[in-house]
Amino acid sequence: MTEQLTPSLSNEIVRRIRATAEPEKIILFGSQARGESTANSDLDLFIIINSDLPRYKRAVPFYQALAGLGKAKDIVVYTPAEVAEWQTASCSLVATVLREGQVLYENQS
Repeated sequence: MTEQLTPSLSNEIVRRIRATAEPEKIILFGSQARGESTANSDLDLFIIINSDLPRYKRAVPFYQALAGLGKAKDIVVYTPAEVAEWQTASCSLVATVLREGQVLYENQS
């Protein structure tokens, strides 16, 4: 049985992430985005944001912001330059997320 992300949880995720930093995009990917999730599925989130931090440190504030939602999370954070570099490599995570992911938020400014 599939269990989709509810609009209220989606809105809460976006609200908490934007309260931490202003991303260019927040993309849901993985089983949730494909409609194959179960009650035990985690939330796979891809966040595009300008940052000078090394990639392994970028997700920490977002994990903290999303604590207590009742779902396990896998958060990947790339800069716009990294996305541009990897989006044409068809087997890369970036290309897969951009192709199959569901955009939860996109900065329009």
